[in-house]
Amino acid sequence: MPGNPSVVGAQAQLDYITGRALRWTTTFSVYLALMTSSAPDNVGLSSLPEVTTPGYSRQLALFSPATLSRPSTSSNSSVITFGPMTADMSVPATHVAMVTAQVGTVGDVLYIWQLDTTQQAVNGQALQIAIGKLTLSQN
Repeated sequence: MPGNPSVVGAQAQLDYITGRALRWTTTFSVYLALMTSSAPDNVGLSSLPEVTTPGYSRQLALFSPATLSRPSTSSNSSVITFGPMTADMSVPATHVAMVTAQVGTVGDVLYIWQLDTTQQAVNGQALQIAIGKLTLSQN
C-alpha cells in the first residue's frame, strides 16, 4: 500500500538531496507503529495515536534498496509481526507509521500508511504485514 512522508520525512529527503543538511550522520534502524486513527503530517511520537493493547510493541522494519527508476520505490523486505496480543484490542488498527524509536516518545515519525482494511486482534492473535506490502515512493 502506498503511503506518504511526514513533514519530518519530507524535509529530511529534500535537505539531503540538495546537500543542505544531513539529519542523521549514520544509518539507523526504523520501526513500525500501529495506529488507531489517522494522524496529521506533523505528528510527533508523543501524540501518535498508537495501539496500547497488552502484547503490542513497535517492530523493527527492514526495507529493500530503493529502485533506480521513476518513481523510485522501496518496500518492506520481511514479514512484520505485531504480537501476539495478550488481550483483545478495544480499538482497531487503521494506520502504520515508520518511526525512529523502538520505544518511548523521543524520535521522529517519518512515513505513514493507511491499512487496506482495519485490523483488530483478539487475545492470542498476532497481526502481520506481508513482504512488499508497505511501499515508499519518490517521483
